[in-house]
Amino acid sequence: MTVVGTRAYNTILNSGMTIEIINAWAQFVAALGVIGSLFYLAAQVRQSSRSSQALVVDSLARSMHDLAFAIAKDTELLRVLTEILPNWDASTEMDKARASSLILGYFKLFENAWFQMRKGMLEHDQWQGYEAFLRMVYDMPSVKKWWSMRRSFFAPGFADYVEQIKTRPDVRTFNEIIRS
Repeated sequence: MTVVGTRAYNTILNSGMTIEIINAWAQFVAALGVIGSLFYLAAQVRQSSRSSQALVVDSLARSMHDLAFAIAKDTELLRVLTEILPNWDASTEMDKARASSLILGYFKLFENAWFQMRKGMLEHDQWQGYEAFLRMVYDMPSVKKWWSMRRSFFAPGFADYVEQIKTRPDVRTFNEIIRS
């Protein structure tokens, strides 16, 4: 031991502090540090969770926007919505294939939103907008026919959810929206 270390040790012994008391105080201070670290970690996790939730909401909104924008600027995709889906049985195989791709894109987006809502990453209020749109799309007879042949492309829970959807009078049909 150095001279300074020896003096500090002797001062502690002469003051009546034992090694046990010093050890207890050191453990107390360390425990406070651990508790403080846990509070900091909890705050960081909460902030990270909020950021992740915001990214999910933004990603879903962006996907919906991109799909709607692609349809709006492509006359063939617009034709799918305005002519092929309302007249499924009279459509050609090529038209049905084009419509199937579009419907699959929508339903995969709906499935993702449903999954994120169930995991708590999408608020229930936000999900209601997606659900209303899902109702509108699923209520089309051609989409129901398409769905019956492609149900297995989706998670079983989502497929069950889609099939239990009931028509609501406050959700207008796709044809009503286009024709208004």
